[in-house]
Amino acid sequence: MAQAKVCSERDATAADAMVDHLDSWSQVNVTFTKYGHCDDGEIAEGNSEGIARLLVDHWETLPQLGVLIRRNPRLKAFVLRHIDSTLDTVDLTKISSLATSSCPPGMGALCHDLGTVASKAGH
Repeated sequence: MAQAKVCSERDATAADAMVDHLDSWSQVNVTFTKYGHCDDGEIAEGNSEGIARLLVDHWETLPQLGVLIRRNPRLKAFVLRHIDSTLDTVDLTKISSLATSSCPPGMGALCHDLGTVASKAGH
C-alpha cells in the first residue's frame, strides 16, 4: 500500500497561506492537489470556509467546479468533506437550498450530493 504523504512544516505553512486565497474553484483544486495531505485542523477549517464562501456567494460558478471534477474526480470528495459542522448553519441551509432550487443544467448529481451533505452537517 502506498505511504500517505506527510505534511511537512513547510507544506503546512504553504497550505495555510493558500486558505486565504480560495476565491475560485481552480484555487480549491490547486490547494487539494498540492496540499490535500495537509488538510487537517485549522487548515481544514479554512478550506471548509473557503469552499462555503464559493458555494454561498458564488453559486453561479458551480459549473466550473463540475469541469474540474471531471478532470480530477477525487476533488468532489474533498469539496463534499468540507461542507461540515464547522460551517455556519445559515451557510449550510443556503447551500442546501441552492442545491435544490438553483441547480445548473447537467449538475444534478453534484447538486444532490451538495444538498445532502449540507443538510446532514446542519443537523
